[in-house]
Amino acid sequence: MKKIVFKSALITFLSLLIPLTVFVYFEKKQNIPPSAVCKDCNIILISMTNLRFDHMSINGYFRPTTPNLDELARASLKFDNAFSHSSWTLPESISIYTGLYPYQHGVMNRYDGSKLSADTVTLVDVLKQNGYITAAFTGGFDYHPEFGLTDRFNVYKECRRSQQSASYPRQGGPVAAEGPSQYGEFSCTIPQALDWLKLNSQQKFFLHIQGFDDHCPFSYQDQLLYDQDYQGQVDFSDCLWTFDKSNPVLKNGKPYYPVYSTKTNGKDSVLLSEEDITHLIALYDTAITITDQKIGSFLEELKIMGLDKNTIIIFTSEHGDMFGKHGRFMRGGPLRGTFYDDVLHIPLFIKIPNVSAKNISGLVEQIDLAPTITNLVGLPIFSPEGQSLLPLIFQNKDLKQYVFAGAKFNPDPNNAYFSKKTIVETIRSKEWKLIEETVFDKNTPSKTIELYDIVKDKEELNNLAYTKKDVLQTLQKQLKGWSERINQ
Repeated sequence: MKKIVFKSALITFLSLLIPLTVFVYFEKKQNIPPSAVCKDCNIILISMTNLRFDHMSINGYFRPTTPNLDELARASLKFDNAFSHSSWTLPESISIYTGLYPYQHGVMNRYDGSKLSADTVTLVDVLKQNGYITAAFTGGFDYHPEFGLTDRFNVYKECRRSQQSASYPRQGGPVAAEGPSQYGEFSCTIPQALDWLKLNSQQKFFLHIQGFDDHCPFSYQDQLLYDQDYQGQVDFSDCLWTFDKSNPVLKNGKPYYPVYSTKTNGKDSVLLSEEDITHLIALYDTAITITDQKIGSFLEELKIMGLDKNTIIIFTSEHGDMFGKHGRFMRGGPLRGTFYDDVLHIPLFIKIPNVSAKNISGLVEQIDLAPTITNLVGLPIFSPEGQSLLPLIFQNKDLKQYVFAGAKFNPDPNNAYFSKKTIVETIRSKEWKLIEETVFDKNTPSKTIELYDIVKDKEELNNLAYTKKDVLQTLQKQLKGWSERINQ
């Protein structure tokens, strides 16, 4: 970590003296055809927080959840094996902008004063230095300027469902008096972004739009589109989640899963039947579908403004979510045991003017976005860790054998749900996936190891850690090497 801080500080110092050469440190020689570069194009990044890859209709989901995003994907470079590095928004958003894994940038906690170092160069800094005006409109909380990322934009605004300005109390967390539903949505951020575009579309710009519409408690419960015959009595107006594995209990011969509600602050559990879980998923899918409509309207406005002709459009999600697999609900807390593909496998597609659409199967990580964006607009490749995806896009050259995720969860001792320090790390190829989770109970570590054959067991249900020793040893060696390298 010290080496990275030193390098970042040196880069910042040099940028004051030699602006045009500051990024030579990061430049990587690649044989990229000139036609691949959309020089000076505008850039729009849309991140739909909590969207699972497998809940998009274009990816085979049984509901028509994303017709507008499907249309965008069919006109884009669609990456079918893109993965995030953690299971929640704060560390992942900073990884996207820095090209660093969470261990490297160090922002993995909301309440301990963690903040991105001012010396760490981000995509925003690079684009601003090269003539881009930058703006972001988000739902706040994990994007709050207090964490050292969004305060770098020329214009930054955030909002809640109530249209009020959001705040982020360090110790209180993202639960205001009105409840966690105050997470901001696209219904607020998109109009703000359009107003800004109308005033700034003649300038070269980078724009980020984000919303928590698909984050629990799921939006649009009064506009339910699916499972409309549900007769259960569960209150879904607050988050229902677990911070450890929830083992089912039997009532009248039926299994019920104990989960916590934010209304009880961890004191009492709510029992979910299979019918309740089905309805929970229907609420999630409704939020996805209505959000898809809002993004579709935004994309139509871009066409009307003529911006689709010279704008790169990137769509992704910071992470997905969980609905009972392995007894986990809502990612089981910030990090606890939630590194399954339900959470880490995220949608990613990039629409580039005058570049033909296609599906890309190579492994991709979120840290690759920053260097890819700078490469696309004709700037030297920016990232100390990620890689430009242009060789994968234009030369069908696989860049990675493995993708990695890893982060620490160090909760406040007074956390009502879970107070133990945990470390979760993952290595994944196209064929195999290893998850290692260490829980420190009174400073005594307890490790869980899970190994999955992704080809035969896409749902990650059959743990082969004790039967596939050769595969396990190979992946453990690779994961250990990665973890030790980036934790220096």
